[in-house]
Amino acid sequence: MMANNFNMNDLDFFKEEMRDGHLVTEKMKRIWACELDLLNRLLAVCYKYDLKCWADSGTLIGAVRHKGFIPWDDDIDMVMLRDDYDKLLSVADKEFNAPYFFQTIYTDKHYGRRHAQIRNCETSAISNSKAKYNQGVFIDIFVFDGVSDVPRLLTKQLRKINFYKKLLKMVSKAINCFPEILYDRMRLDRILFQRYENILRSTSIGRTELMAHLSLNYRVRIKNRSFYEQTEYLDFENIKIPVPADYDKVLTIDFGDYMTPVCESTMHGTLLFDTEKSYTDVLKTHK
Repeated sequence: MMANNFNMNDLDFFKEEMRDGHLVTEKMKRIWACELDLLNRLLAVCYKYDLKCWADSGTLIGAVRHKGFIPWDDDIDMVMLRDDYDKLLSVADKEFNAPYFFQTIYTDKHYGRRHAQIRNCETSAISNSKAKYNQGVFIDIFVFDGVSDVPRLLTKQLRKINFYKKLLKMVSKAINCFPEILYDRMRLDRILFQRYENILRSTSIGRTELMAHLSLNYRVRIKNRSFYEQTEYLDFENIKIPVPADYDKVLTIDFGDYMTPVCESTMHGTLLFDTEKSYTDVLKTHK
């Protein structure tokens, strides 16, 4: 794993520019810079503990096709194998100090997503003005879990996963309505989430060639573990980031013709971004 040094004071980086016919504003550049800083911190920690992670989804497309962000994208997605992800969780408390925050259901009692995010607590990326979880600018860390090559066993695993997904959503809503009763007394969300993750781990990646983002909501896209056996480093803005050597196979499975740009609104287009103010301060004026 390669370590980087991203310069947040590089004024040229923040200049507004046209990329592939799309205007990238100074504001977007500052969001990108904050996310690159978060990514750089993640890569440094992975380098320290010899953990592997790779660019994923739109970030992988950006690295391959644009040597940086997709011009109309506003987030960074990374992915890790379950074992390395678990190791990262075990050291996160001591490695991600303020202003960084390693956010999971275990570290933020109001957080309900099934993957990790690294946040900058001194910034804002607000999706819900009533939510109590940390809403700083973030990057995503997803997880590859093993997939059985026996269809019957895979169907059984997916059925259990979907059951717990629905149950976790129900409990999360209940906790938001009755936090004193359900969270403080029973901690149902953490108990259920531990059981849910045990199901995700039920097929060890070490015992199968197949793996997938089983914890996400969209259709399971199964990958070969061999796609990720070798790592390359590609330019991404002004740093280098790790990508699977067989990125073409990965992206073809996920997107088909990934080299043809399709300008679509980002999944996070409704977020209220502010790289200069903490989400706690912004929320005071956006009720």
